Amino acid sequence: MKTKTHAADYYRRMLAAQPHALKRLDAFAKIMACNRGQEIPNNPGRAGHWYYVITGAVRRCAIRADGRRQIVDLMLPQDFFFVSDSQSEATIEAIAEDTVLASYPGQRVELLAERDPQFARELRDVAFQSVTRSEAQLLILGGLTALEKVGSFLLSLDRRGANARSGQVVLPVSRYDIADYLAVSVETVCRSLTICGSGVLLPWQANERSRF
Repeated sequence: MKTKTHAADYYRRMLAAQPHALKRLDAFAKIMACNRGQEIPNNPGRAGHWYYVITGAVRRCAIRADGRRQIVDLMLPQDFFFVSDSQSEATIEAIAEDTVLASYPGQRVELLAERDPQFARELRDVAFQSVTRSEAQLLILGGLTALEKVGSFLLSLDRRGANARSGQVVLPVSRYDIADYLAVSVETVCRSLTICGSGVLLPWQANERSRF
């Protein structure tokens, strides 16, 4: 119990230090540690739940008509996402080991937004972040070739601050996740990563526990 308490305190301090948009929510945030592959509950009640990624990565998945999985959103550190009953057909899972989230009950968020117009504007801007991620993914999927798709995906990770070392991009996801995100085969992802060169830092090279 002491270990869990100390870990929660550590991530709460990390949350306080991160310059995310909704700092006023930190006071009633619940720290949620997830293992790789652990599903985020999608039955959060009528008002839903807001989540903020402190460390790790999260994927939102849907199943196509032909039975194949499609990753429709990828959340990285300092990203917010919303879960509600209306999204019950989607599956939301932690990708990386030791993914840690801050969880905020939607009802309390809505009450604060009703009382505080400034907070309501901040919440609206956070909601637009999800739309922006979706637009970016559409642009990536619109690439003419698989190499363009993978290259655009790597550039998007770099812009989102996923690079841990100068000149390198750390992949927080496996090649299988990249394939499902880009709607290409795993073999295509492997070939494209090889062509892209040595600027890609693979998970095991970044001392990640997860492996392809």
